[in-house]
Amino acid sequence: MSIPTTAIDHSTDSSPVPEPDSGPCSCLGPAEAFPAELSGLSMGELQVLHSRICRQLDRDYLTAPDGPHPCTTDRLQDVLDELDIRDAA
Repeated sequence: MSIPTTAIDHSTDSSPVPEPDSGPCSCLGPAEAFPAELSGLSMGELQVLHSRICRQLDRDYLTAPDGPHPCTTDRLQDVLDELDIRDAA
């Protein structure tokens, strides 16, 4: 038994991409604040931070000709390191 799929045409999608300073965003841009100490965050806060960074990476890969901002990749590595530490505990 196969699951039916539906193709979605995004060519006419006119939903705007939020600008970095236009209010709350699900992404965490390089100019936005980042916690100095990740160990003080709850697991939920750390997971939200991870999600926002991953969404920023996706945005960068789609829009930036040179790829993601180095700050974003460094932040992702910091968050992944903290998640690994917590998983090992």
